[in-house]
Amino acid sequence: MAWQYDLGAGFMLAHDSNITRTMDPRAEWTETRVAGIGSSERTVDLTARLVAQVENRDFVRNTYQSDTAYFLNGAAVWTIAPQQLSWAVEDVAGESLLDLTAPDTPANRVKTNFLSTGPEFTFRINPTNMPVIGSRYGRYDIQGPGDNRRYTSYARWVHQLSEPEKLSLNYEATHVEFTAPALLPDFLRQGTFLRYERLSPLNSLTVEGGTTHIQRYGGDQTNGRLARLAALHTLTSEAAVRLNLSDQISDAASDLVRGVVSADSPIVPATPTQSAAAVALTGSNVVTGDVYRSRRGELIYIAQGRRFGYSVLGYAGRVDYVKTVDQNYRETGGSVSLNWTQTDAVRVYAYADYLKRTFPSLARADPNSILGPNFEERDTYRTAALGVTYRLTPKLSISVEGKRLERDSKLPVDVPPQSYVDNRFMLLLGYSTGPQYSAISRR
Repeated sequence: MAWQYDLGAGFMLAHDSNITRTMDPRAEWTETRVAGIGSSERTVDLTARLVAQVENRDFVRNTYQSDTAYFLNGAAVWTIAPQQLSWAVEDVAGESLLDLTAPDTPANRVKTNFLSTGPEFTFRINPTNMPVIGSRYGRYDIQGPGDNRRYTSYARWVHQLSEPEKLSLNYEATHVEFTAPALLPDFLRQGTFLRYERLSPLNSLTVEGGTTHIQRYGGDQTNGRLARLAALHTLTSEAAVRLNLSDQISDAASDLVRGVVSADSPIVPATPTQSAAAVALTGSNVVTGDVYRSRRGELIYIAQGRRFGYSVLGYAGRVDYVKTVDQNYRETGGSVSLNWTQTDAVRVYAYADYLKRTFPSLARADPNSILGPNFEERDTYRTAALGVTYRLTPKLSISVEGKRLERDSKLPVDVPPQSYVDNRFMLLLGYSTGPQYSAISRR
């Protein structure tokens, strides 16, 4: 397959009954214009996937300032010498949250970008043993303080057990250097782990176990375990179940790069909107320079027929920061999504999300609280949406969606309430030359 690409553009008109997402609702109309490209290439020398988009947004009643955002998600692997030397590039650009405890509004978002690139060398001792060494240069850029540069080196000994099975011993070291003015010290992160993987189109299993060590220059150190499991099991020709478990030391940049599309991943058409639970699967979306212990479990059931499909997701997790402990939290949640292809031109979709997030470190001694003298502050989010997409021509489509977003916050009596309800209506007119790109809002 040679280089392929699709272009597109779109216009979205949305009305929010509570654009600021506060107890004092403020209605707003938003006009959004998007344009972008989706491309892929799969040849002997180069494998690549890329989706890039520019998005301009105007608030009709000037609740927020008009803005322009750039989104990019791409990866490429250049094979310089087959089975010996390759060069990889990964980049993901978008927006991240500034404060996890505050409502998700334009004022609580900031532009971020993560870039990683470098070579990898493979030495084949025999058909079953392959030492691998590589290095990466990375940049985590934030619109504001907190930028950092990352220098990574790694070594792996890969043993081929059988055609679909591999066993490897891995060592990785990353030096993280913050750009002034830095609030946190530079640090060296080292990880040693064993990985087993069995990959096939219908069933796959990856298990990793080891340790992580973080040494801050001129400061203390943090030690933790590394345990990850990812399993996919195909039940029938139309149904599969996926399980993800992890316990690891991580940071915002490392989690952000997990959302980068694989260079050889299949093309999946995007939907006009995406549920918050689905976004959460890509990792952390909060700006911070701190490292944290992240524990998370996800169970997903997916069923997709020729006309009708649905998925059910349940997850639970906990994040404990090393320095900024006031941001520690636990969360549990789930989502259900449905899609019905009524005809070749009409598609109906719906989804519902539930998320409860608790902040143990924000517990206060408040004898006047109706929740008790000592309680943990918590936020509960509920989202429900229903939409329909009608394809006017093979390249032009129109989508209509209604959505309700709710937040219920349990806070002390001396803290202003932060609960809200936002009813949203959206009309989207999109044009695309093919399936590699969909003209949707990616905020």
